[in-house]
Amino acid sequence: MFIKTSYFLLLNLFITSLFAQPSYGNRGGKKMPAICEIKGTVVDSTTGFPIQYASISVLDQEDNVITGGVSDTDGYFHIREISPGQYNIKIEFMGFKAYKIEDIKLSMRGEKSKDLGKILLTSVFLQLEAVNVIEDKPIFEFEADKLVYNSSDDIVAGSGTAEDVLNKVPMVTVDSDGEISLRGNPNVKILINGRPNRSGGDVDNIPASLIEKVEIITSPSAKYDPEGMAGIINIVLEKGRFEGFNGNLKLYMKHNKFNSIKDMNGLTLYSNYQTDKYNLYSSYSINNRMRAQEGYRRSYDTFLSDDPTYYRYDYDFESLSDRFGQSFTMGSDYSFADDISLNIEGVYKNNYKQKINTQEYLWKDNYNYVAEDGLRKIEESSEGEDEGNYNAEIFGEIVKSFDAPDKEISLSFAYNNGEDSEYETQENDTTYIEEANGLYEIDFNYILPLDEKSKFEFGYDGQFNKSEEKMDYQLTEEGFINGSESVTFSGINIFNYNRSIHGFFGEYQLELNDKFSIKPSLRVEFVDKEITFLKEDVLNSEIISSIYAELLDNTADSRLSIDEINVFPDLHFTYNLTEKKSIQFGLSKRIERPGGGWGRQLRPFPRSVYNDSFIMIGNPFLKPEFSTQYDLSYKSPMPMGFYYTNLYYRKIEDSIEWYGYNGIDNQFPGTAVTFRNAEGGTDMGVEFFMMIMGQTIGGGYNINELKDSSNDYQLNGTNERINMYMRINLPEEYIKLFSYEFGFYYMKLKVPGGTLFGAKGTLWANTGISKSLFDDRATISFSIDNIFDKGGFQMDTIEPLFADGIEIGKEHAEVFASRGG
Repeated sequence: MFIKTSYFLLLNLFITSLFAQPSYGNRGGKKMPAICEIKGTVVDSTTGFPIQYASISVLDQEDNVITGGVSDTDGYFHIREISPGQYNIKIEFMGFKAYKIEDIKLSMRGEKSKDLGKILLTSVFLQLEAVNVIEDKPIFEFEADKLVYNSSDDIVAGSGTAEDVLNKVPMVTVDSDGEISLRGNPNVKILINGRPNRSGGDVDNIPASLIEKVEIITSPSAKYDPEGMAGIINIVLEKGRFEGFNGNLKLYMKHNKFNSIKDMNGLTLYSNYQTDKYNLYSSYSINNRMRAQEGYRRSYDTFLSDDPTYYRYDYDFESLSDRFGQSFTMGSDYSFADDISLNIEGVYKNNYKQKINTQEYLWKDNYNYVAEDGLRKIEESSEGEDEGNYNAEIFGEIVKSFDAPDKEISLSFAYNNGEDSEYETQENDTTYIEEANGLYEIDFNYILPLDEKSKFEFGYDGQFNKSEEKMDYQLTEEGFINGSESVTFSGINIFNYNRSIHGFFGEYQLELNDKFSIKPSLRVEFVDKEITFLKEDVLNSEIISSIYAELLDNTADSRLSIDEINVFPDLHFTYNLTEKKSIQFGLSKRIERPGGGWGRQLRPFPRSVYNDSFIMIGNPFLKPEFSTQYDLSYKSPMPMGFYYTNLYYRKIEDSIEWYGYNGIDNQFPGTAVTFRNAEGGTDMGVEFFMMIMGQTIGGGYNINELKDSSNDYQLNGTNERINMYMRINLPEEYIKLFSYEFGFYYMKLKVPGGTLFGAKGTLWANTGISKSLFDDRATISFSIDNIFDKGGFQMDTIEPLFADGIEIGKEHAEVFASRGG
């Protein structure tokens, strides 16, 4: 009832704000003095280079030309002596689609000077009729230090969640469990609006319709947080940009072979009101989603002797999760004066789920896991999250600008607080996990231009995390010991994680000449970290046949206190071969902190207590992973397009890796997957990306090598990955009837002893069409995701088995998990 009422109230609010119009009083017929101005820069959206001699027209509300000008050699224009009023701006250049920005208001007491920033013109190759475009952007942009994917104009990515959006971004993949990788590396830093993601890396609770763009930074300078070995992904959410009242409403529904539109749907309402002095913006979203997976896991040993095959586990599984999420954002930008602005924003999120897991064991009676009558053993468990779970954040930033270009001082503060209650049940047993976390952040930044060709930037970045978690577990095993009817393994685990980071950085940028520029930077971090793990009221861990009981029995209570100083040097330079071709080099040191902000890699709680054959668990004794990274990139225009390639090499220390634990002397069937540090390794590869007539194609090759003096098979070896992607995007202006899009992603991964994602690799593809209605006030779209029903996780590996240093056999692992249809 609450949800229906919310829909109704929000819809009424949206309709009211959508049709409300601001009124501007006249000036009694008096002619206003021409004291206003408009400026900006015109750029080719494909190459990123300025457009010279573009025509800029200033129009009144009847589209009569009032004044105008042309852009200079840098694409810059500055039109002065404009009377206060409301205008439209039209930018035109031969071979490019005309660009129109409407309803620009100039006033004597308010905004006298309007900076339109970078205006991107899109190449056209067909004879088009005149069209009006507001804030039209290409799907992909490539800037000096990052790749930008503008998802707000994307057909397929308009529904679903941020996972669907990220799967459209070059170099980024999201697997069937929601893990995000950049260049095949999951050690990536996720930011939301430039601030760390508060959901432990999970972005499935962010509606795609709220996302404006995604920025990919593969070689960040020292001003950025150095966490994230592969780089940084910054998800930028929508924010008010236009004057007066405006807004939009997005509804979506999905259907697949598991579920239909009654279970998979969502709503996003966005609106803002902007004047000369302030901008108020807000958004509300509801997201219902069902995630279904099916597949199998099997692990068995074969021996060089005549011993039979022994199964650790062999089962088919199905899981179905019903997830609900809602989020509310409200913020305001306020200008105290022309040179001082304040932004305050509050975000509230509420997410919960229900999930059912079913496992059907298939093997014969090697480990007494199947009843004597030979019937298959079926285990079913359910898990969920409480409806009261929440995450709330308040953010404030004040920015002071100066008459000198690029000179700026900013100070920001953020506080984040959340609670997460989870539970899992199997028959009469229930396990509870309670988590409370809090985070403070303080950031200071000062940009100081030294002269026309150099500037210095320095600042402070403070992060203060506190997380408290408790797991109350219970697992009953029937008829296992001394003829008793049942044995119960139970207890309480407490895990607390506190971390403070004081980061200081400095960055110098110098343009030596038209050819060469250099940017060295340095970051120093003072880290204080405390980790506590305690066991209370543990019963029967030594007599029950549980892989988790064995792990817990061999894990002592621990209190760790770590103080350290880390230094992160960085060097970037750019050499312009010609006006439109350049080479860029980057050298940086980065870190992967175990567990990120909330310590999930460290948390010694299993993902599922009741899957006794296969559990995933953290390791509280992990060390940070460090790497020194070298990046060399080349970008150049090409006929009707743009080309970019990147070579990279990373030298790694204390690499954090997945590690399979099979118990002491293989006493019990089952595997616990956890994390271990390998002593070192290297990672190298090449990526390429090109746009031709607005279409994109790219791919890459990567090789990763681990080395550890222990000679442990899991901590040594070589991984190889190859990937390719393509995207065809035909706007409605080209084919008249509708917009059309098609894209695919292919990946193949070879690991020691086998493959992931299949011997032939995996491929998933999406397509969609979109049609604008009512003079572009509405859009309807239809998309098909995962056309070939592929892209799920697969593993097929063989590892040697040793006894007293002698190989005695092989351990086989086979896993398949569907992507969800």
